[in-house]
Amino acid sequence: MIKGMMVACMLLIGFMVQAQTSANPIGKWDYSVPDAPYEYSKGKAEFKMQNNKMVMVMTINDYVGEPMEVTKKDNAYVCQFVGDNFSMTITLKPDDNNLKGTISSDQFEVGITMTPEKK
Repeated sequence: MIKGMMVACMLLIGFMVQAQTSANPIGKWDYSVPDAPYEYSKGKAEFKMQNNKMVMVMTINDYVGEPMEVTKKDNAYVCQFVGDNFSMTITLKPDDNNLKGTISSDQFEVGITMTPEKK
């Protein structure tokens, strides 16, 4: 029983060391896109590992989107998706504990800010 408790303590310490940060975004985030139409201006995103690749899943008004593969280019996280008949690119850079960047297409560009979800 003592061995089991020791293993549990070591795992807990390991999870605490790998805390969600802008440099390691795995986890849940709240996002804000102030210049987007109201129904798209706020939501949630989750970064997770899937098949040894980082993916991001965005939730807008209870609609859970498809996982989008995230690549790291220089100091930015980049993913592409199609929504509302637009091909869009999300580019996010660490900004303190947050992620800030843009959602862009050939027709528009808006700013996005992500903050770690409050626990």
